[in-house]
Amino acid sequence: MPFNSKLAVQWTKAGYEPGMGSACVASPPPSDFIRVYHLTTADFAISDLSLGRLKISRFSDSNDPFELMAFSFDDGNRRQALRKFKDEYDRHTGLLCFSADWTSPVLWSHYGARHRGICLGFDVPRNAVLKVQYTDQRLREQARKINDMSNIDDALRDLLICTKFRHWEYEKEFRVEVPLNKAMAEGKYHFCPFNENLQLAEVILGPLCDLSINAARKLVRSMFPTAITYQARLAIKSFHIVPKESTVP
Repeated sequence: MPFNSKLAVQWTKAGYEPGMGSACVASPPPSDFIRVYHLTTADFAISDLSLGRLKISRFSDSNDPFELMAFSFDDGNRRQALRKFKDEYDRHTGLLCFSADWTSPVLWSHYGARHRGICLGFDVPRNAVLKVQYTDQRLREQARKINDMSNIDDALRDLLICTKFRHWEYEKEFRVEVPLNKAMAEGKYHFCPFNENLQLAEVILGPLCDLSINAARKLVRSMFPTAITYQARLAIKSFHIVPKESTVP
């Protein structure tokens, strides 16, 4: 799609990286919100849209076994305390997981059903999100500040929650912590309703998604009239996923 320089400037001034996929189709959210993206299968996305809710992820179900295990302790007792902290934290807290952009083909391959899925773009309060940091080594110096895993301060806890191995860096992940006792429970799963702190802004069908764009747009408009719906395609001159011009409202 033709590069929209005016929109691109707006996104850049708002603190987003150049080349944002959404910069071709929409204005950025207000400064106290941030646009983030959640990729999933088409079936799950349609369920999310129809029910107006997003499934909460659990640390214990993560595809990264090092979640909440970023500290490097020298002795076995402290390592055991770290594992106990992870188990206990998982029992009462979950996550909403997002990406900073949706243009990575690897994201679509891993989380968007091999490009057959759907990306949901949300506006969430900036003060609610935690930005994941990526590192080559587990955190040794920070771990030395901790004597008791049951009583670590908020800064070290957030560091633990948001530190991952550098090979995950392609995700450009943002996280929102959700206390499970404040979530919607359904069997063993928990959900967060779309609301003023989780505002649906975009629905992006993957390049290989076979869902009708008109059907998707009709559903979205009936439930979330301010959100826009369009499809993505493979870029012609780069290894990126970009908006498909003919589907952009």
